[in-house]
Amino acid sequence: MFIIFLINIILLLFFVRKNNKAYTFLVLLTCITFLMQFLVGRSFEYKSLKTLFNVCFICINIFLIIKPWSHACISSVDNLSLHFLYHFKKTLYFVLFINLILNSIILILVLIYLPDIASFKAESAYLNLYDQIPYFANIFRYAYTTQHTGYLGIPIFYFYLGTLKRKEAFIAFLFSSSSLLSGFAFYSRAQIFTYTVLFIIYFFLIKKTLPNFITLKVSRFIKYSSITIAVLFLSITYIRFSAMDYYGDRIPNKSIVQDPIVYSLFDYASQSYSNGLYQLDIFTTDKSLGGEQFFRDIYQILNFFGFVHWDAKDSQEVIDRAYDYDGGAFNGYTTPLVFNFGYIFSFLISFSYFLYTKSLLKKKASISLDVLFLLILLLIIPTVSIFYNGYTLLYFPLLLFVFSKFTYKLKYILKQS
Repeated sequence: MFIIFLINIILLLFFVRKNNKAYTFLVLLTCITFLMQFLVGRSFEYKSLKTLFNVCFICINIFLIIKPWSHACISSVDNLSLHFLYHFKKTLYFVLFINLILNSIILILVLIYLPDIASFKAESAYLNLYDQIPYFANIFRYAYTTQHTGYLGIPIFYFYLGTLKRKEAFIAFLFSSSSLLSGFAFYSRAQIFTYTVLFIIYFFLIKKTLPNFITLKVSRFIKYSSITIAVLFLSITYIRFSAMDYYGDRIPNKSIVQDPIVYSLFDYASQSYSNGLYQLDIFTTDKSLGGEQFFRDIYQILNFFGFVHWDAKDSQEVIDRAYDYDGGAFNGYTTPLVFNFGYIFSFLISFSYFLYTKSLLKKKASISLDVLFLLILLLIIPTVSIFYNGYTLLYFPLLLFVFSKFTYKLKYILKQS
């Protein structure tokens, strides 16, 4: 089983090229995640031929979502969609402005009422604020649902840098950082990690579209800001796990890393392979969720407006039961797909992702602004695959993009008539 996983990583490494650091970064993330698990005593337990099949299936799906990025060779962006960009910015910036305000409010309230990170995360103590603060529940749910919209500001930031419009670039960066701010507001290390890594990988993806002196400045900015964010990330980790005295008891004797704080970081980054394989081994058809885990945010919105009757607690109970009440752990990219859609549809989803992403990138030195927005959303999937499946993160950003496309075309049709 170890050899099969290793062969998959070697295959991914085979396509690494010096001039494609975005792909290299994605492959390194997968390598690091795979190797870290052996430092904290994780292992693969063989049960039957089903185990071997699941190992191969995990590898195939991971390969399909990372490999298409090896075709990236972007060197220029055409300006044919500038009118759409101006149209899209009005809607996007309005949403992100609201998000900046709401996430700032949530961060302040959480720091005042729930300074204990452990209680916020482990005990869901934020639910108590629903009763203490008027409308906090609605604000929290809205901010949580739309927290990934800021990623759409990253392509605008880099596009304006490429055209030397620094003021517009700064505004785009400020609004995009609403997603980073939400990570601190929700004490979400995964969100902080995702925004930071996405920002860096996307820079490597479109680096050749920027003037050399801008590239050097962005490189320095990324270097120093990453150090700052890493310090804050580690601070959240230290505060959270130093308050959890019992956490040290969870460290297995065979773990090379025995310090609770350091162990929590390695354990955090290395769960997906072993957890995902274990869950697939115990998966049976009666555990099938029928998309419940994937469509929770959509059901929640439809329920809020009265279109369907859906209960969040009942939904969570169904999901927890399917994962033997271990659904809070990171199970990687493949396992949630199988639990929700089965093996065949899981493969078809990954294969469709492979074909679509490849079609946007292969042999295309010049791309449109529209593709820039699609690429940042598609890039989320392999970036977060070391933790979980990222398709649910795309709902609101993609809906906003499609809505803006529709209203733009409608506006154009009405103007012509």
